Amino acid sequence: MHPFGILYTSDTQLELKLSRQLEEINLNLKTVSCLNELNCAIQESGQPVLFIDLRADLSHSEIDDRKAVLLYIREQCETPVKVVSVIDQFIHLELLESANFVTDCYLEYPPVAEEIQSLSEDLGAITPMVKSASLPESRHIFDRNQHVTTYTQAMIPILDQITKIARHNVTLLLVGETGTGKTTLASMIHELSPRSAEPFQNIACGALPSDLIESELFGHLRGSFTGADRSKIGRFEAAGKGTLLLDEIDILSSKDQAKLLKVIETGQFEPVGSTESRFSEARLIVAANVELDELTRNNKFRSDLYYRLNVLQFRLPALRERPHDIIPLAVQFITECCEQHGITITKIHRSVPEMLKQYQWPGNLRELKNQIQRAVLFSNHGELTSHEFSPNIIEDVNKGRQEELHRAIESKSLADQVAISEMHLLQKSLSENGYRKTATAKALGISRVGLYKKMRKYGMLEQTKPATRKKIQTET
Repeated sequence: MHPFGILYTSDTQLELKLSRQLEEINLNLKTVSCLNELNCAIQESGQPVLFIDLRADLSHSEIDDRKAVLLYIREQCETPVKVVSVIDQFIHLELLESANFVTDCYLEYPPVAEEIQSLSEDLGAITPMVKSASLPESRHIFDRNQHVTTYTQAMIPILDQITKIARHNVTLLLVGETGTGKTTLASMIHELSPRSAEPFQNIACGALPSDLIESELFGHLRGSFTGADRSKIGRFEAAGKGTLLLDEIDILSSKDQAKLLKVIETGQFEPVGSTESRFSEARLIVAANVELDELTRNNKFRSDLYYRLNVLQFRLPALRERPHDIIPLAVQFITECCEQHGITITKIHRSVPEMLKQYQWPGNLRELKNQIQRAVLFSNHGELTSHEFSPNIIEDVNKGRQEELHRAIESKSLADQVAISEMHLLQKSLSENGYRKTATAKALGISRVGLYKKMRKYGMLEQTKPATRKKIQTET
């Protein structure tokens, strides 16, 4: 039981409806409508449950007001508070990031008795925390064109160190899976350095045929090999006094590694077909998708080059290792994509954040950005739902949920067996009724609300008809 609740809203209908239903779980509700009233109510109440109205049809002034409230809870509140975000099916894009950090439970409007009872059970299992003290630390770095924000502990020292190192003329090694943001970070290092007015050259060694890498890096003279009908300057020379990023250096041959080592140590290189040395004044950043020390131990990478590069190495964690960053990154990518394509997105379906956090993102930030672009382009009426994302993502998330459920019920108790049978029955009935919720609930002899509750319990809310994958329309 919770003795005291605070409702932040200016909607009297929400106040009346929620007050009556919360009385059934012995939770008395006090309504406030401004930040000062909220602050006083929190201080008077001890450890309250805060219900905050975040429904997607809020006005512009109400959205600004909710931003201030969420920011207060997120950064200033010194009292342990359990936060319940009251939403309809959607949450406003501008409120998503902060709401994601501070929300303990969501309550869908209009609330029904079964949901209120379930909420009571969920709240009873939550230990109230001081939000501003328990939220992850963050870092932000900016340049003229972009910014990087992280709430991941492993990323914070990387951003701190890169901000300092960017000013100095040293070679850097970035290691991380494909799509983890190595190119973005290298570009920011360039922009934060005294070389920012000079060229930034980026070459992916893995995208070039092995017999052309040397020419691409160092240039060649006319007639130096078949097809060389004219002389060409290489990337080292094209970079001038700027920055050169060599990505996927782990694929370089021993010969090219030796030439790279020479450039790092002496600044000298020779174009293909020339015996005349030229000098590189570029700052070098190298990147690899795999750990170079393992390649070195297996004699697949020159040890002298590795130790020369390993002075300043930064390992970028995969996106699956950055769970706190997923929603902020998604909001950033949605905003950027909308600006790029002239599309307006204001509402995000409540299922989207959970889906994004549960997917493993093998393609890391690049995959997330591509999926966000796809979803924005397929969106309708300013709304973004899970059905605009690739069906493979929904399938993988549902598969992961069901595997997790099966692992949790391996004890094979009676309750577990009942849960397994219920889940299979739900799946069978959904399939037989074309994944229509109203028809499925009627066939099972339960209410539509009861069906939703069971589907949420088993992680089945995102299931759609496999043959069509069409966006679900609101059923009446």
